[in-house]
Amino acid sequence: MQTLIYRCFPPLNQLLHDARHHPRLAVCLEHTCLPELPPPQEGFPEEQQLHQRLQQQLTCLQWHGANLLRHLLPGAELWLMPPKTLDHLHDYFGNQLQWSGEPLPQAAATILPPWFTAPAVTPVKHVAVIGAGIAGAATARALAERGVSVSVLEAGKPAGRASGNRQGLLYAKISAHDTAQTELLLCGYGYSKRLLEHLLPDSEYWGASGVLHLDHDAAETKRNRALASMTHYQHLFRPLDAAAASAVAGIPVSQSALYWPQGVWLHPAAWVRALLDHPAITLFPHQALQHARYDGQYWQLTTAQQQLCASHLVYCTGADSRHQAMLSPLPLHSIRGQTSLAAANDYSRRLRSALSGASYLAPAWQNIHTYGATFIPHDDDDSWRSEDEHRNHSELAALHPEIAAGLHTSVGLRGHAAIRCDSPDHLPLVGPLGDIAAMQTVYAKLALDRKYRLTAPCPYQPNVYLNIAHGSRGLATAPLCAEAVAADLLGLPNPLSPALRATLHPNRYIVRAIARQQPLL
Repeated sequence: MQTLIYRCFPPLNQLLHDARHHPRLAVCLEHTCLPELPPPQEGFPEEQQLHQRLQQQLTCLQWHGANLLRHLLPGAELWLMPPKTLDHLHDYFGNQLQWSGEPLPQAAATILPPWFTAPAVTPVKHVAVIGAGIAGAATARALAERGVSVSVLEAGKPAGRASGNRQGLLYAKISAHDTAQTELLLCGYGYSKRLLEHLLPDSEYWGASGVLHLDHDAAETKRNRALASMTHYQHLFRPLDAAAASAVAGIPVSQSALYWPQGVWLHPAAWVRALLDHPAITLFPHQALQHARYDGQYWQLTTAQQQLCASHLVYCTGADSRHQAMLSPLPLHSIRGQTSLAAANDYSRRLRSALSGASYLAPAWQNIHTYGATFIPHDDDDSWRSEDEHRNHSELAALHPEIAAGLHTSVGLRGHAAIRCDSPDHLPLVGPLGDIAAMQTVYAKLALDRKYRLTAPCPYQPNVYLNIAHGSRGLATAPLCAEAVAADLLGLPNPLSPALRATLHPNRYIVRAIARQQPLL
């Protein structure tokens, strides 16, 4: 399918007209500043509504990668492409470019090594998504909205594990350096915020009061100052002195801060429920996947209650990934986290904006604050611990002593303990999974020379994809990665740049182990 490309924002009536005839529209943004939108015509309410919604969605615009706006136009996606992508549009949309006006010169599409090249697209009959946290629910939704029938197998209840905190924060804790993590977080943050607004508009389950990331030590102060110097991102984040931060927070704050005005607190379970609420999605709670076998055409899946079959399999299993036979060779590790809850008091209720530093504190919701969280690597115990409760309160005292002095755990209020899944480079694993044993044979020469030129196609597991290891950043990263998985699975334009796709590809760890002569099986 062709993508219609505009050199600049077209008149809104043209955008609405073209959306009825093209499934995908892309606007080139030739400058790193918020674009000036064409005004709506008086007496045309559809244009006026579009103008208002566009202005709202541009508040999370970023220039590190593509901005995907999926639910803005009726029947069409709108992509806003930053300057760094404008001569590489083939990397996102393939050769199916239709220009509205004079085309921009284009470089050849980026060629990735064979182990990062997506496998051939096969007919999608039915997809099984394993896991119903944020990653699994978002993956199921991305597929369902494209007409795919999806079964979601969940070992417990939806959002019962790492996605089960009462309140989480959606913002992007980034560095000022142009890293893969920064690109992923900025692209994902805007996508998640737009998806949240689409699925839960005017909802009690999240609050758009911003996030103040405090300059709580020398390292954070240096990082925040470097970010503050990126003036083209002032709409996303900006520096505040202590007085201005106090005005935003609603209570006195003793430190300067980097303010994310579009940042939100949210109740993840409500978002997961909204993501799964689609007629093409069937949820199977309390049905852990026990066995997966490919019969040459379908995946035969066994739970304690039943057997299902699917043409494609997507693992979104979080900390359980290490216990899935197909994924167990991957170098995943666990991070224990526990949050705490406390009843609000007259003083703490004045807090309007979430506070973040070495820990975080969310504004009161239903008269209860969520704060924390602990971060303990290589700990698989998800039971609640009193020592972690004390640790969270100590961190809260460092974050805001006055609030901590008045907040104490009440009888019956107990926070959430869960295990996060992380990877050695602290980036998720997203995309198709190679056949590890076959890859060790096909790419054995990498053990002799890591730069050995190999062109053999990658032997992949048949129709198996991953969206795992988001650590503590899943609210910002998992939904966009779900779009990337759906794009690979269906052969659609991918919202991630080729470099980022390679960086997140599950095969990176397989190839790395082969080159280092490390055993995987």
